[in-house]
Amino acid sequence: MIPQTNNQIDPDTQKTLNTPLAIPSGNDPKDEEFLNVVLDLISTGKIDLYKPDTLINHAIYDQLPVDKKGKADIEAFNMLTAIREIKGLVDAGFKETFQVQNLVQSIRHIKERLEIEGGDVFII
Repeated sequence: MIPQTNNQIDPDTQKTLNTPLAIPSGNDPKDEEFLNVVLDLISTGKIDLYKPDTLINHAIYDQLPVDKKGKADIEAFNMLTAIREIKGLVDAGFKETFQVQNLVQSIRHIKERLEIEGGDVFII
């Protein structure tokens, strides 16, 4: 049996490791605009961080066939999970980081992919 060693890292090093990497040039303007729309919808209460249904544009969604509604439901859940993570990072002061940029791009791609098939299914 291999003995375990104490792998403690000093607090300053741990803090550095836990800090998301900043984007030196800032967020891409398209991502920044999308992010601001999402944050505005959260602040006005139109998006509830714990209700995926609040992402759905019901005027379009209600007209979809059942299979496309199912896809929209699943992706709304996934998108809201990413939005909660973004909100936490932004609130912690990490708005212009690679993590936020990747999450924003992921949400945009999900939204765009689904809206090719079903129209403007989401409110963002």
